[in-house]
Amino acid sequence: MKILYKKFRTMKKVIPFTVILIIGIISLSGCQGFLNQTPKSSLSKSNFYQDSTQFVEAINGVYGVLQNTYNATSHTWGEERSDNTTFQYNAADRGRYFWEQFDYFELTTSNQEVEYMWSNMYRGIAQCNEILNQASNAKKLSSTFKNHIQGQAEFIRAFYYFNLVRLFGGVPLVTKPVNSPNEAYAKNGRATVKAVYKQIIKDATDAASKLPDSWPSDQAGRITKGAANTLLGDVYLTQKNYSSADKYFKKVIQSGTYSLLPDYAALYNPNNKNNSESIFEIQFSTSVTGEYSNYIYQFAPYNSGSAITGFNGVQTYLAGRNIPTHNMVNTYEKGDKRKAASIGWYVNPKNTQFGVAIGDSIPYVNKFAAKPKEPGKQDVDFYVYRYAQVLLWDAEALNEMGKQGQALPLINKVRERAGLSDLSGMSQSQFRTAVYHEERVENAFEYHRWFQLLRTGRAKQVMTQHGKEVKTYEPWLKTKGNGGYDIKSYKLLYPIPQRDVRLNHLKQNPGW
Repeated sequence: MKILYKKFRTMKKVIPFTVILIIGIISLSGCQGFLNQTPKSSLSKSNFYQDSTQFVEAINGVYGVLQNTYNATSHTWGEERSDNTTFQYNAADRGRYFWEQFDYFELTTSNQEVEYMWSNMYRGIAQCNEILNQASNAKKLSSTFKNHIQGQAEFIRAFYYFNLVRLFGGVPLVTKPVNSPNEAYAKNGRATVKAVYKQIIKDATDAASKLPDSWPSDQAGRITKGAANTLLGDVYLTQKNYSSADKYFKKVIQSGTYSLLPDYAALYNPNNKNNSESIFEIQFSTSVTGEYSNYIYQFAPYNSGSAITGFNGVQTYLAGRNIPTHNMVNTYEKGDKRKAASIGWYVNPKNTQFGVAIGDSIPYVNKFAAKPKEPGKQDVDFYVYRYAQVLLWDAEALNEMGKQGQALPLINKVRERAGLSDLSGMSQSQFRTAVYHEERVENAFEYHRWFQLLRTGRAKQVMTQHGKEVKTYEPWLKTKGNGGYDIKSYKLLYPIPQRDVRLNHLKQNPGW
């Protein structure tokens, strides 16, 4: 296995091109003349999936799609949609207004970012479907290797559908390769939310049975059994099936595979990638062309120049997106070590002109602020699941089951690392409030807050109050019609992209 999976990073970009090539060949199959002839050296589904090396290249391509899903623009649906972050308004740069629409609850059915997230996730699903189909028929693969390939593809497909169903509600459920327009989701339509969750659980359960507990060090970052069990716990917690959520979180906790890093800030040092706390981490690297991340160039205050990035002459990169809100800054308890690790400050007397500033200082997301080694390229990974989240989510589930005694040690373990005192003697309601707070500050800026608000039924209430708060320090909002943050219940789901409604005859979400 170690030899077969060699060069995990360097092959990530191979398959996206291969898939495009295959799709191009299929698309041209109806043409006449020489366009209808396939060169002997070309790649197609019939001659690509021949051995273990090619299956590795294929699954690496799917990991590449995950990079696109969790790139710097994904903060729109993960953080700006919540009360954690907002925009640094730039009157001179209105080209990214479709990002602002997430923040101010002014989305339209033609929003480009919604279209991108939808198509990118279905692109990943399509690749998983093809790999699973080919692996099921492959005769030259060992059973262990086949299990590992299928487990990774099943997890990623389940993970994408989990994001889609939470963001859009019922979505087209496509689990087989699509070889013609008639087989696309125009034929399937939108599945029910229940049906989508059933498929998610089926895939994640099968993935957990097939995946290893860990991988060799040169394969760090691949999906593991722990990641699949964490996904199952997350799914069941979202469904309010607390006993099942506890069951799968316990599998992770009792596996002995994971532990908290002693220092919270160390989690975000690029030298500590794939550490003992990491369960599912999107991999980026500056050592391979095209594999770097660039979070700080989107998140740094747009007027901060080289103060945060460390390089002169790159001001045009800076976008001022994903700025921590005043509420987020103030929500940390006194002495919480996570605040400094999560939030940095750009200090400049001229900052007073910006609503997001607090005095002469603009907060920014410090977790992703590791200075790049060369302009425009960061070596920063992105955590999707960490062990601390599992402890807190299990504490939440246990509390809902009336087991505060079992929940307290879990939340206190996380608080102790943050330098905070232990909690004790709380009612179920008090504990619920405490664990929601703890999840917010522990997971800050890691794209969990909006999903937490949806899961706990507090999204409309919290975001309505958030809108009122933001308007007190963002005076430019008063020039915007109703001033944004007109939060109707239907807006808790995103609109199905109008392009897909029109081309694939999908039913739009009510209200849009």
